[in-house]
Amino acid sequence: MNWLDKYKNKLGVRYSTYKKLFEVADERKLKFIVETGTARGKNKFYYLKPRVNWKDGMSTMLFAEYSDKVKGTFWSCDIDEQNISNAYKFTKKFSKNVNFVIADSLLFLKNLTNNIDILYLDSLDGQIAGASEHQLKEAQFSIDKLNSKGLILLDDKGAKTNLSIPFFLDNKWNIIFENQQQVLLSK
Repeated sequence: MNWLDKYKNKLGVRYSTYKKLFEVADERKLKFIVETGTARGKNKFYYLKPRVNWKDGMSTMLFAEYSDKVKGTFWSCDIDEQNISNAYKFTKKFSKNVNFVIADSLLFLKNLTNNIDILYLDSLDGQIAGASEHQLKEAQFSIDKLNSKGLILLDDKGAKTNLSIPFFLDNKWNIIFENQQQVLLSK
């Protein structure tokens, strides 16, 4: 995963999680990625174009680049049109592998017909009321669509994973890596 090294300083504590995720994904030849909640970017002043905000994680950029490298497919869903617009700009050079959907993540996951190889649930920030319940619903809508060799990444550990982690564990998924912000699960 040499391509990921250029992001090491930018990702901070998240780097180790993404390194593990992409190493396992590469070993298992995982190519169909779904993300709920997209890279928002940062507009300091409304008249300036959006900037990459690594404090926000920017997983969309990482998944887009990985998809390009493995000739995979990446779907990112967000309810906010401006977030999707920003994320599109950030990932433009990988556009042949990237698909964006403006929709509520629950509806998107409920209607998705593909088998998911990598699922990243990050549609609400952990401090928002109801974030844990929302992530649990996302987990419930997606669990039957997950590849048996797939991976699940949950963000905002402890803030919104209180219900989704027990749900996945009860459904025979195992934690294979975690840090203070993220949890990676596999079967």
